Amino acid sequence: MKFINQILANSVVVCGLSLTAAPVMAQTQDFIVNQFNDSTEADQWTRWWGNAIQTYEFDPAVDANGNANSGSLKATVEFDLAQWAGENQFAVQHNFGSSLDGTQFTSLVFDLRFDTNSPTRPTSKDFGFFEYGLIPADFSQITLGAVTVAATNSGWTHVVSPIDPNTAKLINIIGVWSKVWAGDTSAAGNNKLTGTTVFWLDNVKLVANTNTAPPAAPTMAIQKAIPGLQLFASKAGSQYQRQNIYTLNTSYSWVGSPVTYSLTITNYPDTNHTGFQTHMFLVPGSSLPTFESSPDWNEPNVVFLDIQNQANGSAYASFRYKTNQANGNSMLYNADSSAGPVGTLAGIGSPSALGTWSLTFSNNTSVALASPSGTSTNFNLPADSAALFADPMYVYVGVQPNNLNNIGQFATLSRIQITGVAAPLDDKFTGPTLDADTWQVAAEDPTGVVAVPPDSIYSLSWTLPDTGFVVQASPLLVPASWGDAGLTNLFQIVNRRRVLVPSSSLPGTNSGFFRLIKQP
Repeated sequence: MKFINQILANSVVVCGLSLTAAPVMAQTQDFIVNQFNDSTEADQWTRWWGNAIQTYEFDPAVDANGNANSGSLKATVEFDLAQWAGENQFAVQHNFGSSLDGTQFTSLVFDLRFDTNSPTRPTSKDFGFFEYGLIPADFSQITLGAVTVAATNSGWTHVVSPIDPNTAKLINIIGVWSKVWAGDTSAAGNNKLTGTTVFWLDNVKLVANTNTAPPAAPTMAIQKAIPGLQLFASKAGSQYQRQNIYTLNTSYSWVGSPVTYSLTITNYPDTNHTGFQTHMFLVPGSSLPTFESSPDWNEPNVVFLDIQNQANGSAYASFRYKTNQANGNSMLYNADSSAGPVGTLAGIGSPSALGTWSLTFSNNTSVALASPSGTSTNFNLPADSAALFADPMYVYVGVQPNNLNNIGQFATLSRIQITGVAAPLDDKFTGPTLDADTWQVAAEDPTGVVAVPPDSIYSLSWTLPDTGFVVQASPLLVPASWGDAGLTNLFQIVNRRRVLVPSSSLPGTNSGFFRLIKQP
């Protein structure tokens, strides 16, 4: 098998790429979303979500270019943190009425202006974290960026937001959106607004890619596949994305009986990607939303096992918890009693992130945190806090990148166990897919949750764009022996296409080659 690996690796790096000349790209023109020359254009913008009361209308008296024959979209949003808490937000959308190939555009541009009487965030003294992006055909979100406008700025802000042509789902977009979330209920939080916000939007357009040069041909890579569950930090631009699975069974509380929760890591990012987080959340509650990927923020009571890799190749795990703090997380990271309730109770290091990490509750309040190296630390959870974690309780396991450099990285889990409960859990992830009777995916990008069955020998990946290219395989470097590799279930992680190679798809017994080819 080692010999096959070497031959395959050489084939894709040295001679595994074959292509024909790519055609010249057709000239694309700018797509004007709205210039708001009349009220019919303003009518195309509607509320998408958020509990804050939202009104959108045409304002003929305000135009970014000072054009008396044009106007802008005027938005009025009634923020109320006390009433809406975590849903104190707005989101507005505009549907094109048809789909566009977003890869043909280089940027989204628009003009934005706030009424200076609008409320401002307490720390940053601006009108809020104004996010924006594109809507794919499946009505999900592509986030392009965010802008903040200072409280002292009464003029127009011109925004030019680049579009990465390798963004997933970009090839078929149907609209644009923007939002401001202001539902931070924590005492020291900054993302909070209460009052009437008024802003104007003008000159929204997609700028065409006028570069007629053909894109670079994709380059290919191969690596050994490690069986288990791969959890990728796969959502581009989302520094604090949570990519989780969680239990469907809610009878996993330690309250009332000794319980051990453990996870085994078999692959982790290298030292160029430190701070990558693998976590376990113990979350009491019933009927949590299936889309909730951030219970550590949203839910009031959470136990949090936080494992992160360090620059020297080691790893460190922290036991954190919070109680009675919905839509906030300050308690989780507080280790100083003078700064408020303490939520970081213990920590332990290990020479590597690889191996089995475990939390053992010998009773309601006595806890042991153990590392893969065999070391452990013991501590106590306050009794009144522990009582809040009785069943029903979910168990989440997932990853979080924590910095932009870690997006696209992944951890592989080979086992999750829960012992001491009425229905113990022991999943070694040996199936072709995630066990749907045991787990639910709760991830910002579900594509990044990948089951790698034991018969997966290699993982192929290549750069994008790859339009028109197909994967071929051959047991020998002989022109007539190349044929379709027969690989299915391709998926995209950030700017790379990926596919697993099962043993049944190896092109030869002792050697094999893969290539990408674009034929006329």
